[in-house]
Amino acid sequence: MATQQSILTRIRTALEDRKKNPLPIPAIPKVWDVRGSSLTEMTEHFQKNLEAVKGEFILCDDFSHAVQQIDELLNSINATQIAVLDCPLSRKIAEQLKLNTRQSNTPQQNSSQSRNFVFATSSVADNISEELAKLDAGLVSPEYLLADTGSCFFVAPTAFDRLTTYLMPVSVVIAEKSMLRENLPAVWGEVKPKLETATNGEFVIVTGPSRTADIEKILILGVHGPKRLIVFLVP
Repeated sequence: MATQQSILTRIRTALEDRKKNPLPIPAIPKVWDVRGSSLTEMTEHFQKNLEAVKGEFILCDDFSHAVQQIDELLNSINATQIAVLDCPLSRKIAEQLKLNTRQSNTPQQNSSQSRNFVFATSSVADNISEELAKLDAGLVSPEYLLADTGSCFFVAPTAFDRLTTYLMPVSVVIAEKSMLRENLPAVWGEVKPKLETATNGEFVIVTGPSRTADIEKILILGVHGPKRLIVFLVP
């Protein structure tokens, strides 16, 4: 017991000393060079790499075109229950889709009349994953797009936000060209301040739809996450 107490005392002393004299944060390692690619080049790289992992890419002329394209997609898959990541761009899209639904009286858009957009609320319970899994699609907007892997980089301060990025069978991603970055090291400097001020949550990186080849090396989509992931990119 004396030995145990001695070890614990030394640990406590070391921890107290570390609080008073914290170690410096190590420098960000240089993994890949930042080449300074143009937005056009990064758009092309992102599309190529996203499609390589079975993701879908739609380049929109403007915001209105994106709303139209997303509206047609939701109609085509009969999506009536849609979770929305509560950030400015995805909320703006959801509000415009709801407005279009109220104004629509044409037969081909009747399927959108009963759409319900689900946001996180204070009443979200522990069984949130079970409830979200019943929804048809997720409407999300990332913090960044990583061109070298075709990945979407999300900020998820809550469990609802995290699950909304990948739990539904169809993930509808709306992003702006300004979110494009060459690779993950290119965003580290921007992410660091968020880490220093964040009190909860995590970052989520989604690269294409869910896929596995565990069984006889046959590629199967949608086992662990969305079966379809469609990125709508606006200027």
